Amino acid sequence: MPADRPPTRVGGILGRPVHDHDGRLIGRVADIETRRDDAGRERVTALVVTAGRWGRLLGYERHEAGGPWLLEKLARAVLRRHLTRVPWSDVRL
Repeated sequence: MPADRPPTRVGGILGRPVHDHDGRLIGRVADIETRRDDAGRERVTALVVTAGRWGRLLGYERHEAGGPWLLEKLARAVLRRHLTRVPWSDVRL
């Protein structure tokens, strides 16, 4: 997305459908990845898109999430298999 574009609210992005370059539905936005820039502002770096019904579960849909062994195993088996990370530069709203 261009840097000069007006800010978009998170609520306007979460749950929106995401399509690939051919127009096929990938899934819906489940989460947003950010990184702090040099000025201390949070900037969006990627969208986390899920094709399954389990959009979120206490953050366990993310690969870097840790926690109780059983929940981590469940996250690997169920939640993460339908996740796609879409770089912000590829997003068209």
